[in-house]
Amino acid sequence: MISDDPQIFNQALWKLYGSFIVFETTYFVGKIKTAQTTEHLEICYTISTSGSTGTPKIVHVPFSCIYPNIKALCSILEITQHDKILLVSPPTFDPFVVEFFMAIEKGASLIVVNRTSRLTPSANVLRKITILQTTPSVLRSFGTRNIRDLFHPKSSLRCLLLGGEEFPSMQEIQLWLPRQVAPTPKPVRIFNIYGITEYSCWATINECTHLFGNGNLGIALGKPLDNVTKLQINAIDDDMPLPEGSACKGELLIGSFVRHCYIPQFDKNMHAWRDNEIIFRRTGDLVERDAEGNLYYIGRVNNCIKRLGKRLCLDSLENKLGRLFKQKAICIWHNTSKQLLICFVSEKQEDAHAKQNLQSVLKNELCDYEQPDQIKFINEIPLSKHGKIDRHQLLKNIVEAKEKISETPLTILKSFLDNVLGIKMANITNKTESPKKRLKNNLELSFTAAGGTSFHALSLSMQIGEIMQDSDTQRQLLEMLLSSETTLQNITHFLKNYSRPRPIAKSLAEAMLRIPSNINMLDIKMLWRADLRRCVDASPSIHDNVVSVGSHSHIVLSFNTKTGEEVSRVNLSDRIECPVVFISRDLATVGCYDGILYGFDFRRGKISWQLNVHGMIKAKPIVTKELIIVASYAEEFNIHAFELKTLSSVWQFKLGNKGIFSSPLQISDDLILFCNLDGYYALIEITSGFPKWIKQLESPIFSTPAQLETVSKELILAEVKGRVVVCSSENGDEIAYFQADGNIFSGITVQQANSNENVQLFFGCHDKNVYCLNYKTTTKHLSFLWKIGLNAAVYSTPIVGFEGTLVACSTKGSVVLIDLRTSQLKGIYSINGEIFSTPCISDNKYIYVGSRDNFLYALEAH
Repeated sequence: MISDDPQIFNQALWKLYGSFIVFETTYFVGKIKTAQTTEHLEICYTISTSGSTGTPKIVHVPFSCIYPNIKALCSILEITQHDKILLVSPPTFDPFVVEFFMAIEKGASLIVVNRTSRLTPSANVLRKITILQTTPSVLRSFGTRNIRDLFHPKSSLRCLLLGGEEFPSMQEIQLWLPRQVAPTPKPVRIFNIYGITEYSCWATINECTHLFGNGNLGIALGKPLDNVTKLQINAIDDDMPLPEGSACKGELLIGSFVRHCYIPQFDKNMHAWRDNEIIFRRTGDLVERDAEGNLYYIGRVNNCIKRLGKRLCLDSLENKLGRLFKQKAICIWHNTSKQLLICFVSEKQEDAHAKQNLQSVLKNELCDYEQPDQIKFINEIPLSKHGKIDRHQLLKNIVEAKEKISETPLTILKSFLDNVLGIKMANITNKTESPKKRLKNNLELSFTAAGGTSFHALSLSMQIGEIMQDSDTQRQLLEMLLSSETTLQNITHFLKNYSRPRPIAKSLAEAMLRIPSNINMLDIKMLWRADLRRCVDASPSIHDNVVSVGSHSHIVLSFNTKTGEEVSRVNLSDRIECPVVFISRDLATVGCYDGILYGFDFRRGKISWQLNVHGMIKAKPIVTKELIIVASYAEEFNIHAFELKTLSSVWQFKLGNKGIFSSPLQISDDLILFCNLDGYYALIEITSGFPKWIKQLESPIFSTPAQLETVSKELILAEVKGRVVVCSSENGDEIAYFQADGNIFSGITVQQANSNENVQLFFGCHDKNVYCLNYKTTTKHLSFLWKIGLNAAVYSTPIVGFEGTLVACSTKGSVVLIDLRTSQLKGIYSINGEIFSTPCISDNKYIYVGSRDNFLYALEAH
């Protein structure tokens, strides 16, 4: 195996055999150890995947797999000894093998250049080549002028193959073609070529004879490259193969009876594929097949993000932007700041008019949750060593450039208004009266009237809040952004007069987690942890001796609570953030991003049934003796009730206009409380689905509500802008409220105090504090008792634990125990990952919590 990274050979399977240098780049050769070698495999080469289809894997490629590729391509491209093939791919990228072997197979010339020349070849090199195989990103790096020269009638280029990434749009290709040039009798043949390293190398090909595309779907992937390649589409919801020839959408799988690569991570038995059985490999790509049988690439199955309660596919958004603007757009999610960045590649600086036109199109054509937080124009795209878009490097470049600029709350607002809403706030002199008047009119609009959305308001307030140390000021800003009565002029004046507090020393910030010396601490240690392969944002659930949880890797895993031994595994079609609800001794249910509520046997790992509610499910379902009631993000009805025995629909209801993130609360045998992202909260009758009453708060409700165990059964809600509200269960009217110093995403936990007259309420806050409030039942008065600062925001719900403690988690991975008698820290455990999962407890000493480091943790406190 050849790699430019020697570390890849530090495995029991490999021995570093030697190295060689090509154009000042050192490549290392690894030799598979004899004990692992099987002569019958007739391996041609071994290569490592880049990780674009999942975790990087070692792939052993036999001659029987790669040779049909070479033979078919040589025939399709009509390669002869007179051709000149440019070796664009590096040796660590499997198209290198194709370029190399095609030249050997037909005796063609192979033009070898260094890495710099591969990305920006000279005009002299381009004039000589007849065959070019590369990624669209590498081709773009040539520059528009050089690309047009390739398509010129006098160009020597015969065939252009583009693969490894999404094929360019028809509109972009037309921009590359030379203008005002007479048609040539022999135009350049352009191919869309597709494949994965696990099926080395190419699987399908499509010659774009007339640059024919299917509207919004783009250029088809084409037909199998050879007669031994088989294509299969699996449904996203149940992973079952869809009927051949049917119009459908799902994940593409590639297989063959002949072309078999050996992958140790998957093929534990080296001889398993000698029985002439077809073996399919997952691509991780979402494709759509039309009625004529044409396949179109849609995007990566898992390239979706959660944006303030909405699911957004970045690949689909890029396709949409490409069709709108006829140029490559790159969508990046900055997870740290929770911001959506859209980058446009432009060889010249955009003028103000073009920029304003772009902003206008974005506002009119994109949905609210698709609107960017920042728009960037870049001169060139950073590429990986394999010639693909390096999104990590691009994001790093943007972040580093931003860090060099000293930002203030006012400059952040100005940048947003300028780049996203198209409202220029540069200083205007008296000589330019018309622009000044226009600016004045713009600034007299409210944030929402100027084009801002509630998503923008929350994102902007959180971004500015990273600078503000004053949580009360941050909360006030969010209220101003959401208010239709507050103008942009008011907001800019507010931020202009904001006085930035003196920075808090890091030692002082970390001292918020210092442990008092006089406290008898509880020791917390890790009992076990389990890898769920991707973020575990869902809250774990316990039944008997089983703990179950889902993750972003589309799997629900169940474990023995004491040993961590895996009990069962269920594969779903999309990410899971909904908690598991146990129905019986063997049956449980969980909601999924695909809009389906799954019933599954958590002891055997088998799916029992599916209920499609047509909207993302994050909220915990309610299971009664007769019904299953589930809330979702569905647009038509966001609340559904099904009969538990027959699974038939009983009733449906639409609360507000947005989705439901907050888990519903059953307050009696007859009534359930629902809260949604419009700020609506409603008490719904379980049997009929009729609302007893509906009320609305001023901002979205992410927090899961609670009920007081008092005579009046008051309800406790928290809206995102920091208000905790006590309301009547009879009519929903507000009784009392408390204003926290930051946004609230955490649920509410209640505990009866020593006196029947007092009830304590606990919740986490974005201001990095865990709060304790007291509600006096006799006077209906809600008051502040104490708060304790952690090292980061608290999104998960604090829960009452053991020995009079409260368990709380911060987004920096701190799991803390708080003594409820003294309001002091009782214990701390640090996890190397963000925590959004709410913990659960068993046997009065075990804590289970998920993390964004992909693990479920079982902790023991004693």
